[in-house]
Amino acid sequence: MSRSTLSVISLLLLALSVGVVFAKTTPKKPVAAKAKAKPKPTTTKPKPKPTQKPKPKPTPKPTAKPKPRPIFIPKPPNTSPTMAPTPVVAPIETGPKTWALLVGISHYQTDQISSLRFPAKDAMGLRDALIDPTVGGLPPKQVMLLADDDATRDKINGAVGTFLRPNVKNGDKVVVFLAGHGIAKGVGLSAKSYLLPTDVKGLTSAALDSSAVSLRALADDLATLPASQFVLFVDACREDPTPGRGVKGNSLSDVLARGISVVPQKPNVQSATFFACSIGQRAFEDEKYGHGVFTNWIMQGLRAGAVAQKADGSVDLGCLSSYVGDKVNDWAKARSAAGFEVSQTPELVSAQLSSPLVLLRVKRAVVDSPIAPSAPRVFVAASPDSALISINGTRAGVGSVEKTLSAEGDVSVSVSAPGYAPVARTVKALGGYEQQIEVQLQPSGGGMGSTSAANEQASDFYRRALEAQSREQYEIAEQGLIAAIGSDPKFGAAHEALFDLHRMQGRNLDALSDAIGMVNSTARNAHAMSFLSRAYYEYALKGSGEANSTTKVPALDSYRQPKKVSDGVKLALKAANEAVSLDANSPEANRALGYALAALDEKGKNKRAALAAWGKAGFLDTSDADNYLGLGYGIRYYAVQLKDADDKRNELLRAIGTLNEAARLRPNFYEAHRELAFCFIALGDNPNALRECKLARSNRGGASDPDEIAGVEVAMSGLHEQIAQTSTGTKKTDNEAASQGYLTDAKETSTSPDLKKAIAILNTAGVSTSLRSYLPTQLQPLLNIRGVAEDKLNGLIPNLGRIHF
Repeated sequence: MSRSTLSVISLLLLALSVGVVFAKTTPKKPVAAKAKAKPKPTTTKPKPKPTQKPKPKPTPKPTAKPKPRPIFIPKPPNTSPTMAPTPVVAPIETGPKTWALLVGISHYQTDQISSLRFPAKDAMGLRDALIDPTVGGLPPKQVMLLADDDATRDKINGAVGTFLRPNVKNGDKVVVFLAGHGIAKGVGLSAKSYLLPTDVKGLTSAALDSSAVSLRALADDLATLPASQFVLFVDACREDPTPGRGVKGNSLSDVLARGISVVPQKPNVQSATFFACSIGQRAFEDEKYGHGVFTNWIMQGLRAGAVAQKADGSVDLGCLSSYVGDKVNDWAKARSAAGFEVSQTPELVSAQLSSPLVLLRVKRAVVDSPIAPSAPRVFVAASPDSALISINGTRAGVGSVEKTLSAEGDVSVSVSAPGYAPVARTVKALGGYEQQIEVQLQPSGGGMGSTSAANEQASDFYRRALEAQSREQYEIAEQGLIAAIGSDPKFGAAHEALFDLHRMQGRNLDALSDAIGMVNSTARNAHAMSFLSRAYYEYALKGSGEANSTTKVPALDSYRQPKKVSDGVKLALKAANEAVSLDANSPEANRALGYALAALDEKGKNKRAALAAWGKAGFLDTSDADNYLGLGYGIRYYAVQLKDADDKRNELLRAIGTLNEAARLRPNFYEAHRELAFCFIALGDNPNALRECKLARSNRGGASDPDEIAGVEVAMSGLHEQIAQTSTGTKKTDNEAASQGYLTDAKETSTSPDLKKAIAILNTAGVSTSLRSYLPTQLQPLLNIRGVAEDKLNGLIPNLGRIHF
């Protein structure tokens, strides 16, 4: 052995001796703490043994020590300095467990669906954060990842049954993350929402039903689990799923939003859904993050953001939402300032929480300065939709309202309607959340003016029908309401619910039959006669719709099924006048009168009387969005008939101000956004017209006529073509592609593939002249205003009166 070799060995032995002495004097004993089996059998004299010159093992020991230690021992220099000062001492979960299902689809097996860049990476990144010992600390077995090729329809649908149901126990938490393409199809109550799995076959309704993941079915399946808390992250509305659509985005719709919300089946179970954007917006990806913008800031919030505020590292979901919302909004502002207009506002919605939700407890340092969550909001939806809603003793609106509150704390909500037992609730408003409250009023007496309570059997049928409707089982709901009316013909609330169901399904002849039966069986009051006027108006101007062929409209005095359009509108006016005579101060009676007068108008003769009726409705109730909608519609309806350009512009701007008030009271108000879109198109304001068209289309769940939505899509096609004709390069080709994309959508949405009815809506809205030069040549004959007017007189094409008042 050479002298140099002996020197090296001597040095190593000296180093080992020093290390042993150091270990002997160090109280924490990190090596002994991490040794799995050695400390116990060597309890008598473990320390002298390492000093016995173990010649065969001098080299392995120093190289083996650093590897297992960086995470667990605070001493080594490679530990993050931000974690060292105040490490969290929270242990890995010992009580209720958290189970996570993470789905991300970037690539699709069919070329009919465009690929995305980052959803799979988003799901993987969130998985890594959840199982990272310094972050989520979840055991890997508690997290299921389905990414790309693994994210098939069968595996996603089966994940609840094969992974969550066998594992989730009472009191456990469930986290679900969905990233990829999510879309909505259909209009109104028939609309459905889907997540596109990697093996989806196409985008037709038939292909989606057979090969996509129904979000409503997935949410209902999750709700059956015995968990105490559900948290869903939804980043599924990005670019259009069809290749070659240019700048045509895939906005979050009300249909998708309601489809993926988990409605707990047991009391004291809490649920929240965190959406990457608001309704009418799309979620974006960013190459510099390598993730979707929304998901990137969720992961940043969990790993390093200022959200772990308590000693145990609890991440309050409301604080996380505020953190993510601020970061995404900052990103959107920066992108917009750079010339690419972006709007993305994440939203956290929840079902009546009693306390803030703790997403998880991170195993890293807590922050010194806690985040202040954003202002709480409440959204109240009442049934019937004529119910008055008050918040903290102040009248807030009718049917549905959304309100931002000044501070956290208890909020009193009261809902009332004639013929129904009032409901009062106290809910806790929490920062960072939008609390969604649904109130179903129960009839007191038979409702609708009935003086006697419905019999027990009718009440049971009614209750079961409404439960089925809340689960979107409309066929069961219809039969239950029919059974309730059969058991008690004077049960007005059942008549009203059946009328609303048929109206929202576009079954206008059935709705007319319901309204006449309602008046025939219950007390004849302003509310019932307003319903009858509404039924005649919509039947006359929209046709029978999807009515049952066997429907027979009963006769009531002179109220019967009209033989032609003009007869139907005259009966609408007759019923409205009777409603006003029964109660001159009824806002809905005055609204009905305004619509009927305008529908019968010739050359503006009824303009003053119609606007006065709408104005009175607004005066009587300034909190009802429907009153502002009626007045705004009336101003726009008469404005587009003006010949003087300045007068027309001024009236359209006045209509916009009134309609904006309706949208303020009810932000996701389909009809208000549709009317605003028509105003902006008539003014030639393309950016605002496109924004309002997008919002109207995104709230298609509130529509009942597919041709209305198709008309909006045709308008969007023309607006994008107009931009293309004044652009060059990529901007030109992208807008041309978007224009063709919206036209294709319109043909699929419309009840007539030739788009005749959709174009008729634009004609009668007075906006076709603004779009004439930008629609395909094959549609030009349909833009013949004179021919459309002649068809209208012959009762062949519906008028524009597609408003729910």
